[in-house]
Amino acid sequence: MARSLALALYLLAAGRRGSEPEPVRGERPAGTLVWMHIGAGSGRKRLAQLARRLAELRPGLSFLVTAEGPSAPDARGFPAATAADRQPPERTPAIAAFLDHWRPDLALFAGASLPPALLAGAHDRAVPLVLADIRMTAADERALRWRRALAGSLLGRFARVLAQDPDTAGRLRALGGRQLPVEIAGRIEETSDPLPGNEAERASLAALLATRPVWLAVACPEAEEEAVIAAHARAMGLAHRMLLILVPADTARADALAERIGKEGWIIARRSHEEEPDPEVQVFLADAESELGLWYRLAPVTFMGGTLVSGGTGRNPFEPAALGSAILHGPHPGPYPEAYALLAEARAARLVAGPEALAEAVTELIAPDRAALLAHNAWAASSGGAEVTDRVAGAVLAALDARRGEAAA
Repeated sequence: MARSLALALYLLAAGRRGSEPEPVRGERPAGTLVWMHIGAGSGRKRLAQLARRLAELRPGLSFLVTAEGPSAPDARGFPAATAADRQPPERTPAIAAFLDHWRPDLALFAGASLPPALLAGAHDRAVPLVLADIRMTAADERALRWRRALAGSLLGRFARVLAQDPDTAGRLRALGGRQLPVEIAGRIEETSDPLPGNEAERASLAALLATRPVWLAVACPEAEEEAVIAAHARAMGLAHRMLLILVPADTARADALAERIGKEGWIIARRSHEEEPDPEVQVFLADAESELGLWYRLAPVTFMGGTLVSGGTGRNPFEPAALGSAILHGPHPGPYPEAYALLAEARAARLVAGPEALAEAVTELIAPDRAALLAHNAWAASSGGAEVTDRVAGAVLAALDARRGEAAA
């Protein structure tokens, strides 16, 4: 053990003891347990997606999730066989109790947090360690200049190190040495698997719509209905054959919404009444359940409802992204801030500040080439995130298999 790490662990072990009550922990899930720690720069939803993918690739896995901070993280979105606990204090007795209880078969640390005593304790018990989703800036590297030996010693304990980008990989090698098993995997991102859609229905509706310009407003709350209808009216001033597919946030409002639209003079058809978007129909009310995959496939442009006004829940923008629909959204991302930030970074979505901006954006995106560019960028961002998730999942499973091979030898 490097002298700097040994000294750090000694000081941590000698710190105050008995000042915190022993935590009440749940039962350890059965089977092979993958421990996931959410560190600085990573996120719960990203790791939840990784855990779901691991569960698909290796049925029977169970999970433990921890995070920095005084309390256990929220385990929503993780597979059913997931426990949550708070990160133990950086003191030897607390770490020993934590590891005695959970007995992880592998530990994945995501992000740039490297708690020395916790890592050393897990490594001393022959728990394979994987570091993923880490990004290190030049400023981060400079901040470690007085602790380079400690950082290098900790990094050397990882079986696999998966950096977000080439610069990070170079900085990690500078700290951990040329033999450090660093590879460039990209950033784990929250994405969405393509929603299912009936191909026969899609082909039939596509033939009926022919060359009509189409846009979709999905999960539209009552507070945004007026803005969506106004945007459609403006777009029809330039493209009189334009069709709006409108998916209300609450299907229980479908009757009232249809009555309102009809009274305003629009020609409407309703999916729940088995009506078709015939050539004269201007608004198609998609008020049947569980068909979003079909509408995303048909509409080149999707407005994400619930984002123009605060308090909306909306839907995951990677749903249309995965199916090649250009994305418009308001300034309120709801529960998906990371997803919208990624799409903005990839120039894969367009932010509209309010009703007027929505009308302008829909009008501009009538041009197929403009919508196609946004849609392509959105699809690339979505598929790229899925590839990173698969790459990290492969590294985790390989490390698990290597441990089993060593145990069997």
